[in-house]
Amino acid sequence: MDFKRFLPAIVANLSAALSEILLMASAAWLIASAALHPPLSKLSIGITLVRTAGISRAALRYADRFISHKIIFKLLDDLREEIFLRAAKIFPLKSGRSHEGELLHALTVSADLLKDFLPRVVLPLSTAALVTILLTYFLREPLLPIIFLANILLAALIKIEQADDSTYREKILDFSDGRDELKIFGAAPAVKALDEAAKDFGAESLNFTTRQINFDTAFKILNAAGFFFILLKLGAVVDTIALTVWTLIFLATLEIFSQIPSAIRTWKKIRAVKIIDDKKIQAAQILQTDKAIEIKNLTFGYAGEKIFDDFNLTIERGEKIAIVGESGAGKTTLLYLLTKLFPPDNGTIALGGKIAASTFTNYIFSKSIRHNFQMLRENISDEEILSALKLCGLEDFEIDSAIGEDGENLSGGERNRLQIALALAQDAEILILDEPTAGLDKNRAEKLIADLIDAAQKKNRTLLIITHDSNYFTELGRIELGR
Repeated sequence: MDFKRFLPAIVANLSAALSEILLMASAAWLIASAALHPPLSKLSIGITLVRTAGISRAALRYADRFISHKIIFKLLDDLREEIFLRAAKIFPLKSGRSHEGELLHALTVSADLLKDFLPRVVLPLSTAALVTILLTYFLREPLLPIIFLANILLAALIKIEQADDSTYREKILDFSDGRDELKIFGAAPAVKALDEAAKDFGAESLNFTTRQINFDTAFKILNAAGFFFILLKLGAVVDTIALTVWTLIFLATLEIFSQIPSAIRTWKKIRAVKIIDDKKIQAAQILQTDKAIEIKNLTFGYAGEKIFDDFNLTIERGEKIAIVGESGAGKTTLLYLLTKLFPPDNGTIALGGKIAASTFTNYIFSKSIRHNFQMLRENISDEEILSALKLCGLEDFEIDSAIGEDGENLSGGERNRLQIALALAQDAEILILDEPTAGLDKNRAEKLIADLIDAAQKKNRTLLIITHDSNYFTELGRIELGR
């Protein structure tokens, strides 16, 4: 991390802190001096200084916040982009969507925590350190750096265990994954278990907050005792007015020092954050070939269960193939491997061009049909959109009407055909369609397959249709998985 980017914020924060100390000191001097009833002319400098310090404090506090927030938001944008780009390399996870959500939650929480590095770690510690140096220089008091270092060391050494939310999160994930079954058979037991986990987590969180407050209070008492001892020493060598000034300066400094324990705790949390290491990511590597698809010695599985073991497949350019097999044979998994959603455990995959694919899990954007096409191909024309929709039997659709979140306003068959149309409209040499006839009657299914074959033939596309039912695919070559 480039600390030079933090320098303007550090300077602004320190300036604001010093202006506050100056305001406190000048106000103390003015009040103490006024108590002696001097001529008003002798107080004019103090009055001017208080006004100047007050205006400076307000202006510098604004500048501090403006500069700090500008840097923070820029860092946060950079951080989120880096995290999401890294996360995109490993999604989808083999372990499923719930664990993807858990990882995304951890990543976003990590981003929010890391953004606090500047305002909650760098600025409090740097300002406290610089104020300590300045006060030590003016007072020649060695106890001040000792108090500062003691704050850091004790805060670093004392460990306060955070509330463990793993059980609570596990119950929430179970509740989410099993919501359909719970709705059918009754959710009372699950709700009771979730409620108990929430209560336990709440009690732990309350204990954690209590310990943290007690810890911070103890620090404030120790700091106050240290500064009081310094004031006792000063009282022997300075007059009443000077002692009053230093008292208020120390009160302002105590407020600065009170942020040290929190800064150290935040620093320890940030050190524990682990962002995905690019070197440890097994990203899918797709090679080039003069064939359409060439797979050699492919091995792949989930949780130790092999789906493919030394699997080989070659498909020539322009071939029209039906990939058939029973559920669990690896048909959809093969699609995920070809589209780089999963990397193979062993072996190589080579492609002779770009792939467009449709699956049951494809997401439908909610804005409109036009928006869905433009999200995948920015400059697509209306003519190309309407042509793809017509081929899939959706020519009567209004392309600018809202279709609901994830296509909720569409029927299952319409949703599936829209996914096919989106794939057809892409500029790709290889087209893979997962169960394109799902939800269609026999006549519509046969017409759709015939139209898809004809469209692929005209563009010399390689066409792969994944299905568990080969009744409608007599015009296609056949590759059967699971045997």
